[in-house]
Amino acid sequence: MVTKTGVVKPRPSIFLFGDSLTQEGFGVDGNVGWASLLASAYIRRADVLNRGFSGYNTRHALDILPTMFVPNNNNNQEQQQQQQQHSTTLFCTVFLGANDATAPGSRQHVPIEEYGTNLSKIVTTIRQTFGNETLPIILFTPPPVDAQKWTNFKGLPQSNRNSTLAASYGEVCKKVASQHKNCPCLDVFALLGGDQDGDDYTKHLSDGLHLSGSGNTLIFESLMTLLKSEFPHIAPMEGDGKTGKIGIPLQHQLWEDLC
Repeated sequence: MVTKTGVVKPRPSIFLFGDSLTQEGFGVDGNVGWASLLASAYIRRADVLNRGFSGYNTRHALDILPTMFVPNNNNNQEQQQQQQQHSTTLFCTVFLGANDATAPGSRQHVPIEEYGTNLSKIVTTIRQTFGNETLPIILFTPPPVDAQKWTNFKGLPQSNRNSTLAASYGEVCKKVASQHKNCPCLDVFALLGGDQDGDDYTKHLSDGLHLSGSGNTLIFESLMTLLKSEFPHIAPMEGDGKTGKIGIPLQHQLWEDLC
């Protein structure tokens, strides 16, 4: 009878925290997702940990954030593993605000001032928990909204979401990012075309709010561009993944070096 239990040794980690836009980041119904593309880019380099919670706003997220981590109060194997993983976390993403930005009176609505305060607290709490005050944390703004498509999808008499609200919360998100070191903001609203005339942005939304394949791809590509530009030391090492000048290399030797 086997009595010993083993634990898979963790690789460096990438922590994704957010709402359904993160929860669905590995794709829905066979479609591509920005988180799955990220995991593929970091394959054999780092483990992508998806902690997305559909429907959550920053108030909910702030409440549950401490439960994402093992408490630092017992010297046990689980804690040691978590501490090791904390020490090698490459970066975090925080993708929140789409639900905060529902219309006032909606169940998920959070006033814009509180949204900014909550978002800043989330950044601070993550860094304090990891014990790294300069840990890169990338904030994502809420995406634009196709109010008519969302209304039809949900069967609502009128939409409780719109791009005007999403844009205003996005501005607060950018402001919060500017107040923290190593905390760039990925402007998803502008990236998908929400700041442009016309409705071309709607092709990047599957149901008026959530991301289509093209929307997911755009976010992934822009995130990789940001990482290579601002944090090249934690981007995937290019070339054969082992002999590049900078970045996260492939784990272990290449097979050609073994035989």
